[in-house]
Amino acid sequence: MQALVLTPGSEGTLGVALCGEVDFTNAAPIRDAIRAAVADEHPVAVLVDLAEVTFLDSSGIGVLVTAMKAAQDAQATFRVEHPSPKVLDQLQMTGLAEVFGLVTPS
Repeated sequence: MQALVLTPGSEGTLGVALCGEVDFTNAAPIRDAIRAAVADEHPVAVLVDLAEVTFLDSSGIGVLVTAMKAAQDAQATFRVEHPSPKVLDQLQMTGLAEVFGLVTPS
């Protein structure tokens, strides 16, 4: 199974599906591929689907932050979707869940 699937969508969206383990062993090529896709596609929105992610370490979280920055540089909206409860907990502990659009500010 690929760790990354990029899908340019209709209406200018770029779908980014991450799968399996996203960690120090594969973070650099995933990060580079996302940056290149955002630069090439000029999307209006970048949607990152984490439904198939089984493990995310600090390098994987770095991939998400880099993807968000690439989207911001392209003036695109950015949102993370469908994290497992374990991954969501990690993002909440780092304070990034709200930044990634996963929780409503209180």
